[in-house]
Amino acid sequence: MGWVVRRQTGTVLIMALLIVAVVAGLSIRFASEYQLGLSRAENRWHGQQARAYLQGVEALAIAWMAEDDPTVDYLGEGWDTEIPYEIEGGWLAGALSDASSRLNLNSLGRAFPPDVTATNPQRYSEEQKRFIRLLQSFPDLPVTQDEAIAILEAVVDWMDPDDNESGFGGAESFFYQSAETPYRPANGPFMSVDELRLVRYISPELMTLLRNYVTVLPADQGLNINTMPPLLWRTLNATNELVPLAPLDAEQLMELAPADGYYKDLATLATNWGSIGNGVLDTSGLAVNTQYFWLRTQVSLVDQERIMFSLLHRNGPEIKVVRRAEGY
Repeated sequence: MGWVVRRQTGTVLIMALLIVAVVAGLSIRFASEYQLGLSRAENRWHGQQARAYLQGVEALAIAWMAEDDPTVDYLGEGWDTEIPYEIEGGWLAGALSDASSRLNLNSLGRAFPPDVTATNPQRYSEEQKRFIRLLQSFPDLPVTQDEAIAILEAVVDWMDPDDNESGFGGAESFFYQSAETPYRPANGPFMSVDELRLVRYISPELMTLLRNYVTVLPADQGLNINTMPPLLWRTLNATNELVPLAPLDAEQLMELAPADGYYKDLATLATNWGSIGNGVLDTSGLAVNTQYFWLRTQVSLVDQERIMFSLLHRNGPEIKVVRRAEGY
């Protein structure tokens, strides 16, 4: 009988070892899941903190804009300075930029009048003339006037609701659906600058250059001459129908430099333009202030790196957020 007792004792020992192994494995698993849960909770907590910081800077920017003079906006006024903040566990920064300091793609959608030749400036709105001149202003990527007109025609066709091509450079659904990967034109306003890449003639090289000088806003927003890049000064047009659709040269630009570093009104710009002797300046689509600002906010908190872009619309004392984009 002794061997039976020893056998039973060995079986109990094995079972005890198995139970200990199972308990140890479960303990390790539960501990791991517990630690993972804590890490997730901590990340969520820091994520909520980071978002709260971003929204706090947005609220601060809105409060500041409500106190700013809306009649004139210019670089160096103070709103264009990035402000860093030190916070517990990291840092926070925010900066405003003028969203209307670039040519608005949605201002280019006016249909061309019939029976007007492509080289006649009367065919184009002032915004369209500026776009034609901009396309001819890149020294690293020469674009002829005819090519610039064709690109504009394709842009107009991208936005207009019909399926009729605008001139020889236009492109409607037949062109885009014949591509290797077919797609349709928007037949409506641009929703983002990146959408321009889909338009006929817009090469990657041209898109890289245009990205710094175009924007997407409601069509009625004027181009702020006090904040636009120097290259865009070459795109101004006169009402004289004999004025070529070519960019201004450097000597003409020197005559337009404002005495105080910025223009307080468009009438002063029109007066300075008279010194060029190039007809009367049409200030359509120009402004010395802005209604739209981009707010760029960035926060670093422990392991969280967050960034947020907010498009702010100023209508007198009222400031509204019309668009947000958040990322890591």
